[in-house]
Amino acid sequence: MRELKAWVNGSAENKRYFQQKLDAWTADINTAQSHYFNKEQAYLRFKERVDRAKNIINSTGAEASDRHTLPLRSKRGYYRIASYAAVLLVLIGIVYFIKTGAFTGAGHQADKASLSFIEIKVPAGSREQFTLPDKTVVWVNAGSVFKYPAGFSGKTREVYLNGEGYFQVAKDATHPFIVNTTKGNITVTGTTFNVYAYDTKPRFVTALLEGHVHVNTPDGQVVNLLPSQKAELKGTRLNISPISDPDEYRWMEGLICFENQRITDVLENLENTFGQKIIIRHLAEPDLLLTGKFRVSDGLDYALKVLSESYDMKYKKDTASKSYIILN
Repeated sequence: MRELKAWVNGSAENKRYFQQKLDAWTADINTAQSHYFNKEQAYLRFKERVDRAKNIINSTGAEASDRHTLPLRSKRGYYRIASYAAVLLVLIGIVYFIKTGAFTGAGHQADKASLSFIEIKVPAGSREQFTLPDKTVVWVNAGSVFKYPAGFSGKTREVYLNGEGYFQVAKDATHPFIVNTTKGNITVTGTTFNVYAYDTKPRFVTALLEGHVHVNTPDGQVVNLLPSQKAELKGTRLNISPISDPDEYRWMEGLICFENQRITDVLENLENTFGQKIIIRHLAEPDLLLTGKFRVSDGLDYALKVLSESYDMKYKKDTASKSYIILN
């Protein structure tokens, strides 16, 4: 069991592969029954069968002791039982993970205790795309953490995001899709939208490209967006405004695009994308609006060099802390 858990936790690819096998198996069983499956009793029943098989093999083997070998039929029976054992132990492991969510370490409410969650951590300079069990397509940006269940159940489809994600939600009017963040929740039934909500950053933005979304914050603010609108938390208020530049949401293509964005927001975007600290010691024009486009593949040094030459922004690299300091 430890080996299975270690392998699943080894990488995001292993988790996704495990989920595919898990989905294929759980499609043939009742979720509620799997929750109450008793792995200890299953193991005891299996052990009894193995012990009985061993007794048969030993009694038959005693008759052939002068040849110091087991009859071929007995050997085959033993190997067949061993193969059954391997299958059974895998199923027990799967049920164990369904019941406990042990490979994700996720804590959930009592009514979701039977769900196991996949957790994706996207490193700096990377993006990941994958498809959820309901066929929703998700892109997760650099420095983000995204959690989703191995299989949706109940009246809603809930996922959890710390960072930035782009969602193309599969339509299902009877099962709302909910993105939970620490800054607010977004509810949809089938639509395309972008969410920016890093725990460590003050910005919270939901941009709607297609469909309809419902955004609510922990303090009770509620807004409904129409296509080409975005809801942004400014101070303590959630404000609605039109999307001026759809290219801003092309980060899935490896592009950093900004149009009339404050220089502080652009620097924050670069910091998140490349996972390197950018310390603003002083900015001559903190409200300066920038327009431009970078390729992630060009790197952070190139982006800062262009900003420096274009807007007279001075900076230095602190090799000790591996961070960048904006001087002016």
